[in-house]
Amino acid sequence: MILKGKNIVITGSGRGIGRHVAIACAKEGANVGITSRTIEELNETKKLIEDLGTNVKVVVETGDISKIEEVERIFKSFYDQLGPLSGVIANAGYSRMGDSHEFDLEKFQITLDINILGVYYSFRASYPYLKKDDKKDRARFIITGSAAYPAAMPKFAAYTVSKYGVVGLMKALAGEYKRENITFNQVLPTMVWTKLQTPKAADPNIPKPDAMLNPWDFTDEYIFLLSEEANRVNNELIFTQDFQQVRKLISEAPVDKKENWETFESYLRESSSKLLENVKKFRKLIEFLIKRTN
Repeated sequence: MILKGKNIVITGSGRGIGRHVAIACAKEGANVGITSRTIEELNETKKLIEDLGTNVKVVVETGDISKIEEVERIFKSFYDQLGPLSGVIANAGYSRMGDSHEFDLEKFQITLDINILGVYYSFRASYPYLKKDDKKDRARFIITGSAAYPAAMPKFAAYTVSKYGVVGLMKALAGEYKRENITFNQVLPTMVWTKLQTPKAADPNIPKPDAMLNPWDFTDEYIFLLSEEANRVNNELIFTQDFQQVRKLISEAPVDKKENWETFESYLRESSSKLLENVKKFRKLIEFLIKRTN
């Protein structure tokens, strides 16, 4: 249990990516604070965590991530019940599709409020409670971004703007707080089978298209960023599309080609030199994935 005893807060954890990241954190021994607008969904997430039998603490708080007074209340409650926070995953998101010349202005504003202000409010409200006293175990602030950065999406102007915005926000925060033992990183998923991506995902009778990811397919990226292995990883963008290709190559590689990074690097170079260029600075993450796969 590589996160044993840590206190992690995940916003937007009633369903989708947030739910599965919360479950993954609990599997690794972390106490979790989960929050979204809907208590029924949060209670479902809580039960799934309790059914793991890891005996971690689960704290539930409902609230609107786009309202600073509610976010401050939520994080104070998490601190009061869990103690200093080892990590925050700003995952809550909102998206709507439509022609830009007639897109509903209220929905445009809601998208920005949740996807940008919600991330900023989560940092601002959690800052007093982050565990910043140990250089060897820094506090982690992780943002769920999107491959809409940098691949701008037609008919998703508001969503694309918001995902460009949180990249800039992350970079600004990483520069400003680099001396305060906090790291800032971002996971950028591509095409995930969740209700946020498509309402069809809410129907259990509709199968997931092969081209789309399950929301649990890339939870290891979050666990890595929360782990000791990533203590010096800061101001980085982790694109899940790249690492799904890495996972595929790890699964296909001969045993002697995936003993460690050194042996796998040569295999990766032979298989896809372009992919190697994209991911080679994430050596520790690839070693982490190799360990989790073997």
